[in-house]
Amino acid sequence: MAVSIGVGVGDAVDVEKAVRTAVEQARAALGGVPAQAAYITATVDYEAPRVHAAFREALAGVPLHGVTTSLGVLTPAGVRNEGHGAVAVMLVGGAPGTAFVASSTEADGRRAGETAARELVRKAGGKMPRMILFNASPGEEEEMLAGIASVCPDVPCQGGSAADHAIAGQWSVFTQEGPVPAGVSLLGLFNEVRVGTALSTPYKPTGVHARATAAEGRTLLSLDGQPAAQVLGRWMEGAIDDQMRSGGNILAQTALRPIAVRREVGHRDHYVTVHPAHIHADRGAVDVFARIEPEDEVCLMSGTSEGLVNEMAHLIDTALAQGGLTTRDVKGASLIFCAGCAGALGPRIDEGLRTFARLLPGVPVLGLCTFGEQGHIPGLGNVHQDLSLSLTLFANT
Repeated sequence: MAVSIGVGVGDAVDVEKAVRTAVEQARAALGGVPAQAAYITATVDYEAPRVHAAFREALAGVPLHGVTTSLGVLTPAGVRNEGHGAVAVMLVGGAPGTAFVASSTEADGRRAGETAARELVRKAGGKMPRMILFNASPGEEEEMLAGIASVCPDVPCQGGSAADHAIAGQWSVFTQEGPVPAGVSLLGLFNEVRVGTALSTPYKPTGVHARATAAEGRTLLSLDGQPAAQVLGRWMEGAIDDQMRSGGNILAQTALRPIAVRREVGHRDHYVTVHPAHIHADRGAVDVFARIEPEDEVCLMSGTSEGLVNEMAHLIDTALAQGGLTTRDVKGASLIFCAGCAGALGPRIDEGLRTFARLLPGVPVLGLCTFGEQGHIPGLGNVHQDLSLSLTLFANT
């Protein structure tokens, strides 16, 4: 039995009604093919336990996986959220063994990734997945991906990190057992599923760069031996002067001028984009949303709203080429769109999303806005970065 994808969206004020609407749409799209797993999402306007309970009731016996989304649910027609919330589900249909779900809430990121990956492989009877849809809480994604790679080497992971509307820690990871504030959930695809993937960084290097000389986790302490905030302030040409004096959030100011770590991949470079989040004026440190290690080359990047809109077409083309797919092969898509990019675009995000209706007409799409993106870069492996777009296209072998 070939893979089948069904997507549904609901945005009723009543969460149970919203979930029922989404599930009915997704089931109808499957056309009677049994669902093997459900990728669910919701905005934090709804209470996460009620969202999970409603999906569990509507999809009795179907394993659940997913995270909360910022802004709303992304569709080929634009963002869905009338202000009181939205939910969505992607059902993966096919023969038994097409998809399995596993999760972990262990505090150590690497162990969490290992535990979830081992459980995924165990459920599949020892088979390795063709690819993994990865979703986690913000903070330990790099270690989680390393843990997964130790169990499932060379298996591509694509996904995004849980989000809310205001970086208030209200996000949830949806596991089969229930929603959790911290953890990782994996949806592995097996058997006759074929995929095309892409992780896109819609920014270009400016030529300005420095060497990271001190860092602690996701706090950048110094660049070229100078306080990181001081160096970043020069690069930003006055845009964050207030925060340099008194500290504060710089997400909006750096959304179109982020930094990145340059990685050599064969004869080309991949820039792991990193979103500077907060200045600590007392010590000149900068909190960021992805890890930077001492000795990393840190580059200033630049982008535009127009570039973000146009990047959607490039993302689709890249995923098709990577999977050796034609548009006729595609049965469904999972889109991860950085919440920071969405904020920089404003209403123009709908313009970018309509690219799917133009290039992949009729293809069901589940789209989320996230606080970190993950994807597979050939020659580099699975990476976590920010201000990026991650896409998975599903087809049959």
